[in-house]
Amino acid sequence: MSGRVELSPQYIAQLIREEQDVPVQVVAVDTLPTSAKNPVNKATFDTFLQGTVYKASTLTQLQEQTDALVMRLQQANIVAAAVPIIETSRSSVSGAGENPLPVSLTLRYQPKSHFTAKTGTNITNSGQGDAYLTFQKRGLLGLDETVTLDHRRDTGTNAGSNVSVLFPYVVPGNAYLSGKIDMFDAWKFLGVHDRGAAANLHTCYTPKSGKWNHSVTLDCIERVFHNSAYALPIKDTSTLVSEQLLVQEGKSLSSSLRWCASRDARDSTIAPATGHMVKVDTQISAAPETATPKFIKASCESNWVRSWLHNDFLTLSATGRAGYIHNLDPTRSYIHFADKFQSGGPNDVRSFAPMGLGPRSLGQPLGGDAMVAWGLSLFSRVPVGPMLNSGFRLHAFLNGGRLVNHNGMGLGDLARTLAQEHSTSVGLGLVLRHPMARFELNFAVPVTTHDGDMVRKGFQFGLGFEFL
Repeated sequence: MSGRVELSPQYIAQLIREEQDVPVQVVAVDTLPTSAKNPVNKATFDTFLQGTVYKASTLTQLQEQTDALVMRLQQANIVAAAVPIIETSRSSVSGAGENPLPVSLTLRYQPKSHFTAKTGTNITNSGQGDAYLTFQKRGLLGLDETVTLDHRRDTGTNAGSNVSVLFPYVVPGNAYLSGKIDMFDAWKFLGVHDRGAAANLHTCYTPKSGKWNHSVTLDCIERVFHNSAYALPIKDTSTLVSEQLLVQEGKSLSSSLRWCASRDARDSTIAPATGHMVKVDTQISAAPETATPKFIKASCESNWVRSWLHNDFLTLSATGRAGYIHNLDPTRSYIHFADKFQSGGPNDVRSFAPMGLGPRSLGQPLGGDAMVAWGLSLFSRVPVGPMLNSGFRLHAFLNGGRLVNHNGMGLGDLARTLAQEHSTSVGLGLVLRHPMARFELNFAVPVTTHDGDMVRKGFQFGLGFEFL
């Protein structure tokens, strides 16, 4: 018996369970848009197909690569939804022998609109919200790229405009290498005004692949800093001005090359119940007018999560961060405070104000060039009726960290300094783990502090994507 036979999802699942290593060969792929408007370019589909389903050689790989294809098309802002249908020219795989099973794939997809405009509010990881106005145009250059004009203003004093071009792929046949170009004009609440451009290449592997994702960014920035526009996270009636900030006033140019590598094997990025994550970030900055290297900035972060009892009733999360900045020419240049590390806040070392740890002058945070921070959190489901299976969790935590300026001390002495006299806090709270973000309401108490630390004893609200 011959003819095309559609394999139902249940049959596919049964085949994968019973004969995971059945060899297959994808012989044809048809792409059918739900609308004649805004179809995806053939060259774009060829790249994504060559990088995913055409690489499948077994039934299990075919399912994995089909899922990866749909994920990448959505991630690249090309389709709104996609439904794959797998068919075979044989009615049964039994007795197929060593010959691969020929299969064809039909992908029904809903294209993204060529133009969209939206406004609303968003969530930032600084514990604040923002209002935004966004315009998007897809395929302006005929490459299925997405051009975005974005302007936002948060509930603090941050404001900025950004024009970006996201390319779904950079190299033909490589579905996992994307590119992006940004041009930005941003005001920060530290009194810093940055304008410039950045070009980025990044990989987009899924956590299931077990591969590291890499990102390389080259930027050039014109920075203007006015101390009079410096806004403190707490009210300060002092009329004195820090000399260490005054010397940084004015305009400066800088360019940097940044490389970031991460491997995230957690089951969720916002509310994981198991798994681990490792991230390494390195940046080298230079003065573009002289091409003289200014500093190297390196940081790393690790998160380990494990759960116990039925339905992940108890979850333990341990996070550690460390960073170091080395001034390559300390006799001729300084490191701007906006480039230094900051620590403290409801999403960082809790029970301290944002930028509440580390060196400061006349109450104004200066940042540090060496830091460690750590957090230990225990989450529990709320054992009360319908709350048991909700997104709410009870939360107990212990946080700590140290932020210093090392002033060129040896690495051994610096390691001993960072290992001692941490600012620490403990607390209890309630967490809402939403698919889009995480909300925390904690009652936190500082345990150990340094002179100058900006303490926030009592209730503290955190909102964002990443927490210590």
